[in-house]
Amino acid sequence: MAEPRHCPCPYCDLDDPTRPEPVGGWILRDEHWLVGQGDPDTTMAGGVRITSRRHYVDFADMDIEEATSFGLLVTVLDRALRAATGAERVHVLSTRDRLQHFHARLYPRPATHPLRGTEFLNAPQHSLTEDAERTVHAVRDRLQVSTPAFPEPDAVSGDLPGRR
Repeated sequence: MAEPRHCPCPYCDLDDPTRPEPVGGWILRDEHWLVGQGDPDTTMAGGVRITSRRHYVDFADMDIEEATSFGLLVTVLDRALRAATGAERVHVLSTRDRLQHFHARLYPRPATHPLRGTEFLNAPQHSLTEDAERTVHAVRDRLQVSTPAFPEPDAVSGDLPGRR
């Protein structure tokens, strides 16, 4: 078992096996990111948080692997959240003002929701725990069956093939 980290940041030890997992369990865990459903008391079903494993605050603090994988992760999650929730749009938000550890939130907005843009994001959210769990399982299932293949970026320029 890895030695415990001695960091006062509550996000630095999210993957500690002694801490409870998010509702429905982790949607995705990899070398750079932890993805889980937000608290149903304050987040809609399908509202997820992407948290960096390494402690840093800003986009500019990402290394190249984190930056590349973040873009791909958001793309894959957008597709899975739309498929699992029927959302018309998935909003991405990352302020890092209250808790200074890199994280971003994704909020799926149904086409039938009367609010748009920041009005939608500012509106109170909640969900039933069972709805959040069901959505987590549907998103995880979508990730397992439909993870798209992405071409590798050019090692020198970072450009994707055919996009110069």
